[in-house]
Amino acid sequence: MKVIRFGLIVAGICSALSAFAGTFSVTTPTNGAWLGSTNTLNFTGNGAHVQITVQAVVTSPSGSTTVSTTVNPDFNGNFTGTLPLNFSPSVAQGDYTIAVTATELGNTYAPVNLNVKVDTKTPKLLEFTPAQNSFSKGTIPIFFKILEANMKEWRITVGGADIPNNTGTTETNLSVNYDSSTLENDGSQNIALSAKDQAGNTLSYSIPLTIDRKAPNSIIQFPQSTSPIRPRSDINVIVDVADQFSGAVDLTGIDVVIQRTDGSFFTRAARIAWKDVGNNTWRWTGRLRYRSGMPTTFKIVVSALDKAGNVAVRQEVTIHPGG
Repeated sequence: MKVIRFGLIVAGICSALSAFAGTFSVTTPTNGAWLGSTNTLNFTGNGAHVQITVQAVVTSPSGSTTVSTTVNPDFNGNFTGTLPLNFSPSVAQGDYTIAVTATELGNTYAPVNLNVKVDTKTPKLLEFTPAQNSFSKGTIPIFFKILEANMKEWRITVGGADIPNNTGTTETNLSVNYDSSTLENDGSQNIALSAKDQAGNTLSYSIPLTIDRKAPNSIIQFPQSTSPIRPRSDINVIVDVADQFSGAVDLTGIDVVIQRTDGSFFTRAARIAWKDVGNNTWRWTGRLRYRSGMPTTFKIVVSALDKAGNVAVRQEVTIHPGG
């Protein structure tokens, strides 16, 4: 009789313990979430009595790893905690599973199984325009080409402000236009790109540039129409070109040609030197070599174009060697 009674007592205790199962859940990440390099698994539960061991088995296409921790419940049987979920850039990208279990002596918790995607690769910038530290005016085409298979969102700003059509989601070839004519003053501007993939990996890039809408100014310093030039001699040519910004003038935009008096092309002066003479002014020095058939009277004509595409007023001087 005593044996039967003892068995009934044990059975009752076991039944009570198994009926008193705790609750356990993972708050982050959620099922289907994207994970980057550094992540945290957050869990919570209740109905606990003693210390709980929480373990996560992370399975990838190339194998599995396990992380675990222990937590103690509060007076009401509630518990919370975290587990690190970190992945190196060299791990396999794609689908992973995470099996999370909570274990407590004399208590049971339902396991949590998650399907997640891992992407540790930062979006990579392949191409962009305009060039950094360039000079521009008018409508400026802005282009970024990004290597990223899981783009979430991107944004392009100019001077810290949004421009039309400057945001998107899935695109990786980003193309927008910026109208610089809306600016009150010329000067420095900054084009900024920010891009984020589904796992939170981010790319930031800046393109500093200068808005220049003012034409350069060119002056033929030598020769002048009154300069004494010996017949059949070589002639040095000196041209100064000034712009409102330092570095805005490029020698490839300077053209010094010799024309007949009827405006037809005869030859082009050869450049000897190009140097900065201060005050945002550059000096072009060249030489016109005498050759057979050179007109007795001719014009030196100078065209100047700055890096932003602004065209200077054409300069010309008529030369009468021996005159």
